[in-house]
Amino acid sequence: MNIMDYKETIRIIKEKKWLIFWLTIFGAVLFFDLLVIQPPKYKASSSILVVQEQVEGQDIYSISKSAQYICQVLKEGIYSDSFFNKVIGSSDQIKTNDFPEKLKERRKEWQKSVEVKIIRDLGLMEINVFYSNKEKTENLSMIVTDVLKNNHDFYHGSGENVKLKILNSPLVSEKPISINLWLGTFFGALLGFCSALFWIFRKRIIKEGSFLDGNNFSI
Repeated sequence: MNIMDYKETIRIIKEKKWLIFWLTIFGAVLFFDLLVIQPPKYKASSSILVVQEQVEGQDIYSISKSAQYICQVLKEGIYSDSFFNKVIGSSDQIKTNDFPEKLKERRKEWQKSVEVKIIRDLGLMEINVFYSNKEKTENLSMIVTDVLKNNHDFYHGSGENVKLKILNSPLVSEKPISINLWLGTFFGALLGFCSALFWIFRKRIIKEGSFLDGNNFSI
């Protein structure tokens, strides 16, 4: 960018400063409102260790990598429809109508309700469950842990060579988890600010993009 382009850019920004200001405010307010209307949720955490029996000729490194792979497979299994159905069918405490009826929305809500973290090289899984009701949060976490422990071989296919041990039973938070309103508001303001700049300089951006496309050539 040369000096003339720089001065022209500053001039346009000053000229459109109120548009930039109000779009920035709009973005901040919009994200703030979206975060506030979200229902508060409780969190229940548990941890499970994946233990694989050592096969003759298999070293510790291979066992560690294999356990890590199994953890990843189990993580995907937890998010599957079959696992969800096992959770619903294993107890009357969690029912189908606790989740959306439509399959696409239900899958999305299930992925929001259960978070699986894998501790690399340790074969350790941390499972966090989120729900708006404290009692149901604890119940759901216990059911997820129980279903995984009793049905894990359905997903990895390694049979009795793999065992799951519960290191920490589900522990539910005393209060709903807090949402970072300030971070969300800042992100909304930043998005609004960037949208304003794009709108102001859209013609120049499109023009420069067309120029670059016109100068592409193949060797």
